[in-house]
Amino acid sequence: MANRMAAAIFALCGLLGATGLHAETIGYGQAIRTLTSACGADLQRNCSGVKPGGGAIQACMAKHKADVSPNCIATVQVVFDLIAKRAEAQAAAPSLCANDARRHCSEFREGNARVLRCLIRPDIYRGVSKKCKQALTDAGWD
Repeated sequence: MANRMAAAIFALCGLLGATGLHAETIGYGQAIRTLTSACGADLQRNCSGVKPGGGAIQACMAKHKADVSPNCIATVQVVFDLIAKRAEAQAAAPSLCANDARRHCSEFREGNARVLRCLIRPDIYRGVSKKCKQALTDAGWD
């Protein structure tokens, strides 16, 4: 199983690298493309008649787990871990960037991502701390 997980991680990193994305977190669009690539044949073979929504596809794949390829199983785990890291990064970014927001974006009212839009403006982003830049990157907001 460790070899399968390693193979899935290297395959996923290859897919992410080809798109220029950071491999530390993943957005939903890239997650869908990655899962489609790794699991498309398994879905077609085992769950082709299942309509998406309400966890139906996930339930179908769980029902047929013995017939699902090791690469798909490992990729699902990696992708879900990366999505969870993205969500954690998005929750942490406001506190990690609070000092930068006060210093560079005090004239922006909070709400509707105004402060975020301020922080990622090229003229302001250059002066943002490394900690905040990393937080924005991990959150998928840079």
